[in-house]
Amino acid sequence: MATIITVSKKCIERLLSGHLWVFNNELKTIAGSYANGDIVSVADNRGRFIARGYINNNSKIIIRLLSFKDEPIDKPFLKKRIERAAQYRLSLGWRMNGSFRVVFSEGDLLPGLVVDKYGDILSLQILTLGMEKWKEDIVDILKEMFQPKTIIDRSDAETRKKEGLPLRKGFLWGDETGICAVTLDGLKFEIDLLEGHKTGFYLDQQENRKIIGPYVKGRRVLDCFAYTGAFALYAARYEAKEVIAVEDSGKVFETLKKNISLNGFENIITAEKGDAFDWLRESYKKGERFDCVILDPPSFIKGKEAMAGAWRGYKDINLLALKLLSDNGCLITSSCSQNISLTAFLNILNDAARDAGTPLQLVENRFQSRDHPILLGMPETYYLKFVVVRKVV
Repeated sequence: MATIITVSKKCIERLLSGHLWVFNNELKTIAGSYANGDIVSVADNRGRFIARGYINNNSKIIIRLLSFKDEPIDKPFLKKRIERAAQYRLSLGWRMNGSFRVVFSEGDLLPGLVVDKYGDILSLQILTLGMEKWKEDIVDILKEMFQPKTIIDRSDAETRKKEGLPLRKGFLWGDETGICAVTLDGLKFEIDLLEGHKTGFYLDQQENRKIIGPYVKGRRVLDCFAYTGAFALYAARYEAKEVIAVEDSGKVFETLKKNISLNGFENIITAEKGDAFDWLRESYKKGERFDCVILDPPSFIKGKEAMAGAWRGYKDINLLALKLLSDNGCLITSSCSQNISLTAFLNILNDAARDAGTPLQLVENRFQSRDHPILLGMPETYYLKFVVVRKVV
């Protein structure tokens, strides 16, 4: 018989609104015993069933819900959930031989599990103890569904430490190939799936890159935090006159240059190595100006306690970009910090505009690609803000 956990009334209200987390200070009673990682049932103070999920008292998020039905949580359950997640992506136009996020953790009601697909290679990230216990079954399901050439383990996110888990990175199945080549929208990319950021590439910007054409065509474009060059390559594809791509990391910088060469854009894109903040300041002093500036920085905030520093970081980088932007030019800017809300991000941009002495028109307001679905009852799944603003005179 499943262990039944009674939680607070306030917690119940949040769960019934679609949230999937129970915090350790919300537990009231425990009927039965459990080991960390076990499946438990959550109930209200009258004993009425609310949901099922896995428990881990090493974490402040002690229970993560998997189902609001009183149903078995087993391998067939996981297979059904993963199949539904994959079918959703395919229904939106992604192809079985393409590259997309197959499973987005809480966004797909599979908290702690991330699966990215790069052609015939799968990158698996397990973030929680409850999901770690199903690892072998998950690998079996993925092998059966996709018949991949390789499955890579990128369970090296720092959040695993909060679950009492070690960081892991390596190969789980098939050819031990960490470097792969993928084609997205006709552009060629070399991706390091073993050593690259996140699971190797930023798939969450995949749809946003497709909309930049009107803002870059025939214009001088700056791409800061270029990483392996995705925005720069799309800008060149959409007929930018010139693109400067700035990246600080040495190994990534070499991949950036290789991707420029793979696509034959050496005459359009110039890769420059340097810290984006310093590069922007020096370029402004030199009198450089751009018709379009693209900012896609890493997260400046790792927790709510770092909010003030993150606000300053986002304001500074966007202020520098606005100073470099020509009149009537467009700033394409992002924040992937989950703790910075859309309202906060727009306020940051407005503060930067005030200091730059220019009004801004909001042209587009977007979020992460649809293969990273947002759960309405769980604002934590809405993390990427993607905004296009125009410097008007």
